[in-house]
Amino acid sequence: MPRDADATRARIFDAAVAEFSAVGIGGARVERIAERAQANKSLIYRYFGDKEQLFAAVLVERLKQLVETVSIDPESVAEYVGNLFDYHVAHPEMIRLMMAEEFHSGAAEVPGEETRSRYYSSKAHAVRAAQAQGRADTSLDARSLVLALTGLVSWYFAAPHISRMVLGEDPGDPAVLRAHRAALVEAARRIVHPGIVHPG
Repeated sequence: MPRDADATRARIFDAAVAEFSAVGIGGARVERIAERAQANKSLIYRYFGDKEQLFAAVLVERLKQLVETVSIDPESVAEYVGNLFDYHVAHPEMIRLMMAEEFHSGAAEVPGEETRSRYYSSKAHAVRAAQAQGRADTSLDARSLVLALTGLVSWYFAAPHISRMVLGEDPGDPAVLRAHRAALVEAARRIVHPGIVHPG
């Protein structure tokens, strides 16, 4: 593909991330994406298909980046929570994209579901390895533990108003972020391996 075409696709992709994370799938407009990308609307359909296909391409690619960036180390499962927290601080659009998919798709199968399910299975496999090494509570189902650890992080970003009300502070303040991250990692340690307390 010519360099100009690659650059155009990249601009469309970035514009779509901004549009979908701001207003979801239903509220997104191809015209606004084209304008933001400084591209002809017809190119969006040529490169990505319709609006839903464009959203699917955006989300699958961003989830791939997330999975490749943040993994679970069997030797330090709880640190996954801290690393995931850091990722969402750096990429606030990620949670909004996932929520947009939830609102739009409901219980229906989502794009790339089989591949994405394998990503999560690999995390459960890492937890099972930690359990086999005595680094995680063997009474906990590894899949449920992965879901619980992910949930520890997600709610802070999915519901910032609630985070503000609970904490009584601005959830975007760097000092608040650091303190909450530390609390999450310590909570994760106690969930993963109860009985071991790591004093701060």
